[in-house]
Amino acid sequence: MGHPGLIRSATPADLPAIAALHLQSWRATYAELLPADYLNDGARAQLAKKWAVLPEGTTLVAMQGNSLAGFVSVDAANPAYVDALHVADFAQGAGLGPRLLGAAFARIAKNGVSSAYLYIVAGNDGARRFYERLGAVETWRGPDPDYDFPSTAIRFDWADISALVRADEAS
Repeated sequence: MGHPGLIRSATPADLPAIAALHLQSWRATYAELLPADYLNDGARAQLAKKWAVLPEGTTLVAMQGNSLAGFVSVDAANPAYVDALHVADFAQGAGLGPRLLGAAFARIAKNGVSSAYLYIVAGNDGARRFYERLGAVETWRGPDPDYDFPSTAIRFDWADISALVRADEAS
């Protein structure tokens, strides 16, 4: 289907597509990890609220034609919290995830941010492998405070985001 286009800052017009991709990604990824009733109802409401406005920090999108190929959202703290990174099924396997993350890290590094972290749901082995390949290290695991049901979160940290920034600058 071709290579996703340039990565750009998200605009309010992108929010419905971001919310839809986020929900689709959660449903596909967490089908065996989180309760079905949450994925069918609770997640939709949570993500609709989350993506009603652009969050503070950096939110980037990659488009392929008129379709959202992926997005990343990172706050402006140091260390920065990577709140979301999702790539559409049709764009997976082409290196878009690392490109989005590198582009977000390059932007926040310009403001003096040098480290970052994120959380994944335990059992999301694909995400674990992906972030470990990008240099993140598991630093904590425990009860996930984001849910009203039992779930374990795993924190991954990049003590230094400069390698991903350099990779972005080289591309």
